[in-house]
Amino acid sequence: MEPVIRLCRATMNGEWDKIDKMLPNLNITLKSDERTLQGKHLMKNVFQKWINAADALLEMIILKLPSPVVAQSYRASYLYEGPEDDATCKAIKTCDKDGPLSVFISKMIPTNDKGRFYAFGRVFSGTISTG
Repeated sequence: MEPVIRLCRATMNGEWDKIDKMLPNLNITLKSDERTLQGKHLMKNVFQKWINAADALLEMIILKLPSPVVAQSYRASYLYEGPEDDATCKAIKTCDKDGPLSVFISKMIPTNDKGRFYAFGRVFSGTISTG
């Protein structure tokens, strides 16, 4: 943990001699425009290159979370409030692409076109398409 603290201090204080010694050990190369960054912005840039959160999160999801087919078989009762013997619940349990559409929209992102949105969500059963 001590090297991480030293790297934090060096980037926050702009101690380029120390930074230049540490970066090759972490396989990090800074571009010329990145070398003009200072303080918090420099530290954020270095740490994003060292431990990319998106890659780490994706790897954790792949390794630790069950597949939708496995998880939905036992989570269907939490995902769907209707009767467990109807077609929608059965389609959710089996991730049936030909079953009734069941989707959860978690985020609506406005576009430049007035009144239009990008929808970010999860399809539990059925098939969804534009239009």
